[in-house]
Amino acid sequence: MRESMNQSSDPDQDIAQQPPAEAVEAAGEDLISSADRAYKIIEARIVQLKYPPGHALSEHQLSRELGISRTPVREAFRRLAVEQLVEILPRKGAFVTEIKINQYLHLLDLRQQLETFMAVRAAKRATPQQRQAMATLAQELRDGIMEPEQAIFVFADRAYKDILVEASRNPFVGGIIAPMHALSRRFWYYYRDQWTEGEAEVAIKRHLALMDAVAIGDEAATHTAVQNLFSYLEGFARRIMDSEYKI
Repeated sequence: MRESMNQSSDPDQDIAQQPPAEAVEAAGEDLISSADRAYKIIEARIVQLKYPPGHALSEHQLSRELGISRTPVREAFRRLAVEQLVEILPRKGAFVTEIKINQYLHLLDLRQQLETFMAVRAAKRATPQQRQAMATLAQELRDGIMEPEQAIFVFADRAYKDILVEASRNPFVGGIIAPMHALSRRFWYYYRDQWTEGEAEVAIKRHLALMDAVAIGDEAATHTAVQNLFSYLEGFARRIMDSEYKI
């Protein structure tokens, strides 16, 4: 709590009243933490379609809702724009980007190359603990403790973020792949109503093959599993493209 009612309620003004060196440090820490928090919240809402494609994002409204100044919200918008989840138009504002299947196919092409590298490295370099974690995750997926649709978004995402990225032991791969996963998850949320019967089960089987291969350290099987997974993902996207452009 603040010690005096005369102090400003605006954190930007509070920082300005501090000595120069302390102000710089405080501003840096506050902006980083606030901008990161704003980024994570806005990204989740975009991916889960709470902010649908074309939705206008209000810097003022979000700053009030999140209880932060507008500067970190603006920084979050810029970061999301770099990751192609937000488009910033001069004199108009920030908008959630549209979902375009042809762009998603380009994304898959790049993801396939990067994730082949990541997964094969993980199969080779994973620690015994990481292999066990992957095996446990695969077993939970097989046990069906969640509905198949939910499992895809929860388990598969956890497998990539928490195990494969770390096990690859490459400090750059996580930061490169994370925004691609966000775009991909949004695509799946958007087109989930076009899943055919058993679609989720097929996707789970492809993920399981990858998890199993990494868990036992089979690099060749891991490589094959990644190719099969992306073959399925591309096939799903092209099926949607065909249906949308059908005359």
